[in-house]
Amino acid sequence: MFYAWDITISAGQAEDDPVTQTLKLTKGVITGIWIKFPPGCHRLVKVRLLRSEFQLVPLSRGAWVTGDDETVPTEPYYELKETPAQLKFLGCAPETAYPHTVTVRVAITPPEIATPYQVLQDLLKVFKRLLGL
Repeated sequence: MFYAWDITISAGQAEDDPVTQTLKLTKGVITGIWIKFPPGCHRLVKVRLLRSEFQLVPLSRGAWVTGDDETVPTEPYYELKETPAQLKFLGCAPETAYPHTVTVRVAITPPEIATPYQVLQDLLKVFKRLLGL
């Protein structure tokens, strides 16, 4: 399953009062999160995604994802065990002069597919390291 949200962050939106939006999902494994920053953000628009109080993106607690005319990809393996499940989006832009719309995309994979796939990915990484690739 694939979800997408366009979220507008107001000009001058303060870090201590971020735009907050609940992103509703179904149960499964989050296998991909992409955050698309439009041109003109100049790394001044900041985004975080949380699950309960656990900061999922970026993993560095207290940090923000920024960008400019780019999509920032992440490959978490995070299982959502109940429906409805949700993530919390936080966004701010304290130094901007006009609003920006950020797109958040989330891929959810059924656990019976995601788990074997993740095991294969991990094995490939080990083999690449062993072979020096």
